[in-house]
Amino acid sequence: MKNKNTTIKKDSIEINSNNKANNLEPNWITGFIDAEGCFYVYLGKRKDRKSGWKIQPCFQIKLHIKDKNLLLRIKSYFGEIGTIVINNNYNFVVYKIYSLDQNIRTIIPHFDKYPLITQKQGDFFIWKKIINLINNKEHLNEKGLIKVVSLKTNLNKGLSKELKLYFPDIIKVEKPKVSLPTNIDKNWIAGFFSGEGCFSVGIYKSNSHKIGYGILLQIIFTQHLRDEILFDSIKKTLGCGNIIKSLTKNIIKLNISKFEDIYYKMIPLFKEYDIEGIKALDFQDFCVVAELINNKVHLTLEGLEEIQKMKNKMNKSRVYTL
Repeated sequence: MKNKNTTIKKDSIEINSNNKANNLEPNWITGFIDAEGCFYVYLGKRKDRKSGWKIQPCFQIKLHIKDKNLLLRIKSYFGEIGTIVINNNYNFVVYKIYSLDQNIRTIIPHFDKYPLITQKQGDFFIWKKIINLINNKEHLNEKGLIKVVSLKTNLNKGLSKELKLYFPDIIKVEKPKVSLPTNIDKNWIAGFFSGEGCFSVGIYKSNSHKIGYGILLQIIFTQHLRDEILFDSIKKTLGCGNIIKSLTKNIIKLNISKFEDIYYKMIPLFKEYDIEGIKALDFQDFCVVAELINNKVHLTLEGLEEIQKMKNKMNKSRVYTL
């Protein structure tokens, strides 16, 4: 089944959006892509190419299918370039820009003006260098191809096993060091949290509460451990939270659980600098629970029951429609 705006291909649906309405802020976009975006370069053997290799740079954002509408808005922000594909079998939606010209004219200028600040900034610099090589046709000769492969060794997960066999003596290029801004933009924080944050409502047994249960609210930022210095800066900017590191899982978290910090600092922050996507619904429910706690309603069985209902529809339990 298809209409003029939808094309079905096997298990995927290709979407072309004509919606121009958009209010996403540029630093929010960068923060969200710091959390969820990817700059990668496909490199594979091709007999029909002069050099014998196909080199294809791509900018990509991949999300759960429930955030399809958010990706449509991001596509609109970038001037409707690129393609959005929904995979119903695996419940994901992906936005991709393969066009060299579109990446040069739109994507690169955005991140030059509104820089990434996670370690993904290093990936972007490498990706941009590869695009410059391709744009100058240097990738069509052996020397230029070696430059591309050397750069790709430090892009995302590096070279595949197959590419390592083709290029066994390649010299790895060092990834550029990331420079952090003096002050982290609040729109960036809202965008990053929309991608990598979580609003958590915990209900636990407690002998110190008359009804036998207590409520714990948490706002949690999560990222790879390599961004530890960045998380120190985020904590300083927010003025609250505790940093938790997991060396076994290579992750770092900024956990904000003090109710006064949540109610008087974080909720007002996210009301001014918007959480977007399906997570905005979690924020709405989280705010309701916070108000119940602030008004001491959580100390009653009726209040506890209401909070349990809110908790049961948040995060992974949230029902969504396409």
